[in-house]
Amino acid sequence: MGEVVEESNNIITLLRVEMESPAAEEQELVVSAPPMQLQDNSPYLSGKPLLLVEHPDVTTRRGGTHSLTPFFTPLGSPIRRAIQMTKFDPQDAWLPITESRNGNAFYAAFHTLCSGIGIQALVLPVSFTILGWTWGVICLTIAFVWQMYTLWLLVKLHDSPETGVRYSRYLHICQATFGNKLGKLMALFPIMYLSGGTCVALIIVGGSTLKLFFQIICGHGCNAKPLTTLEWYLVFTCAAVLLSQLPNLNSIAGVSLIGAATAIAYCTIMWLVAVTEGRLEGVSYDPVRPVENVALIFGVLNALGIIAFAFRGHNLILEIQATMPSSEKRTTYVPMWRGVKVAYLIIALCLFPLAIGGYWAYGQKIPENGGMLTAIYLYHGRDTSQFVLALTSLLVIINSVSSFQIYGMPMFDDMESKYTKRKNKPCPWWLRALFRTMFGYGCFFVAVAMPFLGSFAGLTGGVAVPVTFAYPCFLWLKIKKPKKYSMMWVLNWVLGASGMVLSVVLIAAGVYVVIDTGIKVSFFKPYPVQPSGPPVVSVPPFQLHSPSMTRSPLIGGVPKSPLTSRILTPLASPMKKAIASMQGFLEEVGHLTKLDPQDAWLPITESRDGNAYYSAFHSLSSGIGVQALVLPLAFTTLGWIWGILCLSLAFGWQLYTLWLLIQLHESASGTRYSRYLRLSMAAFGEKLGKLLALFPTMYLSGGTCVTLVIIGGGTMKIFFQIVCDSNCNVNPLTTIEWYIVFTCSAVILAQLPNLNSIAGISLIGSISAVTYCTVIWVVSVTKDRPHGVSYDPVKPTSDVARLCGILNALGIIAFAFRGHNLVLEIQGTMPSSAKHPSRKPMWSGVKFAYLIIAMSLFPLAVGGYWAYGNLIKEDGMFAALYNYHGHDTSRIILGLTSLLIVINSLTSFQIYAMPAFDNLEFRYISSRNQPCPWWLRSGFRAFFGCLVFFIAVALPFLPSLAGLIGGVALPVTFAYPCFMWIQIKQPQKYSVIWYLNWGLGCMGMVLSVLLVTGAVWSIVTMGIEIHFFKPK
Repeated sequence: MGEVVEESNNIITLLRVEMESPAAEEQELVVSAPPMQLQDNSPYLSGKPLLLVEHPDVTTRRGGTHSLTPFFTPLGSPIRRAIQMTKFDPQDAWLPITESRNGNAFYAAFHTLCSGIGIQALVLPVSFTILGWTWGVICLTIAFVWQMYTLWLLVKLHDSPETGVRYSRYLHICQATFGNKLGKLMALFPIMYLSGGTCVALIIVGGSTLKLFFQIICGHGCNAKPLTTLEWYLVFTCAAVLLSQLPNLNSIAGVSLIGAATAIAYCTIMWLVAVTEGRLEGVSYDPVRPVENVALIFGVLNALGIIAFAFRGHNLILEIQATMPSSEKRTTYVPMWRGVKVAYLIIALCLFPLAIGGYWAYGQKIPENGGMLTAIYLYHGRDTSQFVLALTSLLVIINSVSSFQIYGMPMFDDMESKYTKRKNKPCPWWLRALFRTMFGYGCFFVAVAMPFLGSFAGLTGGVAVPVTFAYPCFLWLKIKKPKKYSMMWVLNWVLGASGMVLSVVLIAAGVYVVIDTGIKVSFFKPYPVQPSGPPVVSVPPFQLHSPSMTRSPLIGGVPKSPLTSRILTPLASPMKKAIASMQGFLEEVGHLTKLDPQDAWLPITESRDGNAYYSAFHSLSSGIGVQALVLPLAFTTLGWIWGILCLSLAFGWQLYTLWLLIQLHESASGTRYSRYLRLSMAAFGEKLGKLLALFPTMYLSGGTCVTLVIIGGGTMKIFFQIVCDSNCNVNPLTTIEWYIVFTCSAVILAQLPNLNSIAGISLIGSISAVTYCTVIWVVSVTKDRPHGVSYDPVKPTSDVARLCGILNALGIIAFAFRGHNLVLEIQGTMPSSAKHPSRKPMWSGVKFAYLIIAMSLFPLAVGGYWAYGNLIKEDGMFAALYNYHGHDTSRIILGLTSLLIVINSLTSFQIYAMPAFDNLEFRYISSRNQPCPWWLRSGFRAFFGCLVFFIAVALPFLPSLAGLIGGVALPVTFAYPCFMWIQIKQPQKYSVIWYLNWGLGCMGMVLSVLLVTGAVWSIVTMGIEIHFFKPK
């Protein structure tokens, strides 16, 4: 301790000499240079006025001349010495981090202590349970020295005498060193995570500890009504926002001092209490040895991650140093490094006793969640003074409020820079207050709305580790350029590479933990936690140039342009009129030459010899499926009358929109729209059309295939169990293996070349769907009804639950009708001419198909509800048949039903995957201008099948999001066709057809919004159990 006091006295003496020197007298007002963005003007690389004039007038210089170098200011140059320039850009003096430049070694020590020690240090003893005494102490020591060295590198790099640049923000030293794009890619997310994410974590920790503090103070006999966890979060946030109104980083030096003192105090109290109370009975120091090697490896990685996350604040070190005055003679390095050394000496005096003393006291009994804080209350809550427990909680709260300020400062700085850059004037006080309030309550919203984000702390924390252990080494190599193979060169390369490796393995461990344990996702349900790290918080590109508007190969015409020749086909043109007689003859015999070879190379339009039968087969196969089996569930909420009425209205509505799409397939301008996406782009414009239709059509194609793998593979497993019986000695396959069997079968079947070639497959799928729907409702009706059947609609306890129950019922009915995203593709397989347009046979096939669909769906819904009433569960008719009649129904019937569902899933996979196959092949032919070879076509389809299988296995919880995503896709069926008709056909305003389409289109959009809202409400209230790679 004597050395510490001596070092502190030396620092004080030096600082006093500094302040009494003549140079210090001149520094009455210190302002600095440039603003936020790296583009044009950024304070992240801020210039420092080193040669100051007396009493500079900031107000008169706000319209002054800017530097030619927008974010560099020389530390010393002949020009500057000559003209005594004080400031190049006034914007730097307007931002919170660099607004005040009168910092010193004391301030640096306060800020560094406050940002460098916190609640994450309390879990350090947990790492010793894996590593043991020897390796635990060694790893903690190495990590401390390592991060101390990288701190020294950053402090040295802040002032660059070679280039005359001060790097005042971590992000922009990365951008200046590694380039704008690479630097932002490497540092943007970690910096955002370590700033905003830490503030979210502080709200969770501070709010939860406030609740604990109240319980200790109030005691068991207190009659005061306790606040909820959410309300304690709000109390903490209000206090943090109020304190955040202090203007700049230097102004919160006192707050940082309080935060540092409280952190030191509660760390010291905890290890002293643990040590003085003595070891627990049965304490063991033998490192935990999991049975599996994988578990052992990831346990070690978790321990290393705990140690790595205990050291934080590197993302703020340059910002802290930027608050100091700098000159050519007196750079910021000397006072900053003194402050850092004192701060980290104190941090070491806290962390090492905390880790060693905590492990000595509790050994393997240390709680993994919360570490020392939990252990104190768990093991010593009864025999420790309530005053000590309350004081510890209060210190944690004060430290959390104080740390919020320094970690929030980079975000405040960034928000204000956006304003100063645009307006070229300081941010007014009211807007500054608004920015900080908005940030504070934004963090509060994240903490409340997504309390499960802490489950990703290991994963996202691994991404942030390089900020502390790796990037400073690479920055030194890039900026200082040490001699190759010198000691500094080797040291920085080794430490930098080791830091990146550590980051990668910690990310791998985080992914493993998430996959292995799963995550319970609950929204707006905060629960008290003791976090070990801060939480933080795409639709892939589809076809930018998709062959979705294709001309018929059977209609002649001359393309208007090269672009049109690729995508559009004129049905009529001057050339067509000139050769009308010859064309008519060729149309009759069906030998008209195709105008665009590319159109004939794609799976959807490769064959144009479809007919009404083919359209009926495809429409039946795509329009009926397993989703129909849950229709009776809608009746449990709506009842008989409203159930039948809503089902009838939905059937008529979607049949009408089908008719609209069929009519729109061939336009008066001579274009055939053979893909849904391109009809949307033609109707609404390229950008809006793609925005509206891209995700829904992608979901209805790829998403349906994922669902079919899950349903088909799961039903294969049931079929095997029925056929094999309980006495069978065959070793059953796992669920994943059944998924593989289904996917392999689907991929083999997918080798049929085009949409017309799978007409027979669609026929088989149609027959199997109609058959299993009929078998299920007939068996259910002919068997005796289960005991206790009731037809009274379910009455939820609240009005909100009732409303969302109705929306869920309407969603079930709406989702029972599918296939609209494929109707234009099916029609695209037919020949068409001016005399014989494709809409006539297409409509004939669709009418026949939907007559059969109606004869399947209505008896299924009505008969199923009659047979089971309110006893029917979310699994639908198939599960009800097994639950209530599995014992008295022939195994042949049950096995046959399962087999039919498997066959239907396999066949439906083909037609729903065809748009994806078409798009993959289009990418090839558009770049190569030649047909896709057979081996590449097979490769594309095998790749798609494997991708779908991977998603089904990796994300088995996706069906839980079906209501949400399905609500987004619903307008494809019920709304967009109406708006497309209005845009393309332009019916007379206020006519019947105009009113009808506007009314149905708006109702469809409202229904979509309501269904999405209902799905979000269900997820928020019920949560989602997320498990990766664990299909049920």
